[in-house]
Amino acid sequence: MDSFLYANNKFVSYSAEHFISVIIFLFIGIIFIYIGKNKIKSIDAKFNFITYILLFVLLTQIGKIFVKKYTGTFDITEDLPLHLCNLSPLFLLLAYHFRSRLAWSIFFLWIMAGTFQSLFTPTLHDSFPQYEWWRYWIIHAWLVTGAFYGIFVFNYRMKFKDIFIALFWLNVLSFSIMFVNMQIGANYMFMLGKPDTKTLYNILSEWPYYILELEPMALLLFGIIYLPFFIFEKIGNKKQLSI
Repeated sequence: MDSFLYANNKFVSYSAEHFISVIIFLFIGIIFIYIGKNKIKSIDAKFNFITYILLFVLLTQIGKIFVKKYTGTFDITEDLPLHLCNLSPLFLLLAYHFRSRLAWSIFFLWIMAGTFQSLFTPTLHDSFPQYEWWRYWIIHAWLVTGAFYGIFVFNYRMKFKDIFIALFWLNVLSFSIMFVNMQIGANYMFMLGKPDTKTLYNILSEWPYYILELEPMALLLFGIIYLPFFIFEKIGNKKQLSI
C-alpha cells in the first residue's frame, strides 16, 4: 500500500512509461466511445454511460484529497481541485447532465486546449503504481474521451461564436482562481507563476506578462480547434448543394 499511497518522484517525461501510459488510457477511452456509439441503443442510456464515466473521473480527483490527508501530506496550496483539468470533469459532467451543446462546446475547447496537451507535456512527478499516477492519466485521458464522446455519440458540433463565449468564461474562471490564489498563497491554474516542469508555458514571458500572452494564445488555439468543424461543415454544405 505504501507504493500506492506515498509519492515516489520517479516519473520521467517522454520515457517509455510516459508514452505507454498515454496509449493505454486513450485506448480505453476509445473503447468507451465505441460502446457509447455502437453498443448502447437509447439516448438516455448513452447520456448515463458518459455521466458514470465522468463521475468516476471526478471521484478519482476528489480521492486525491483523502490520500493526501491519510499520508499527512495535504497542502491547501497544491492539493485542492482548482486547476482547469481538475475542475473540468465536473463541468463536462454537468454539460451532459443538462444535455447542453453550448456547455459541451465551451468545455470541449478548454479540454482540447489545456488537458489534451497535458498528455504530452505532463506535470506529473510520481510513477506507477502511486495514486497520483493513476489520477493524472485518468483525469487527462478520459476528459479527452468525454469531450470527443459528444462528437461521435451525440453528433455535437461547435459554432464559431462558441470560441468567444468559451474565452469569456475562461477569463471569468481564471481571475476567480487568481483571487483564491492570492488569499491562500497558491498557484492554481498557474495564474501566479509557471509550472515547474516543461510545458508550453516555457515559450512565454515571465509572470505577470505571460498572463497577457495567454489571451491571444487561447484565442488562436480555440480557432485551430474549431477549424475542423468549419471545414467539415463546408464540405457537408457542398454535398447538399450537389444533390
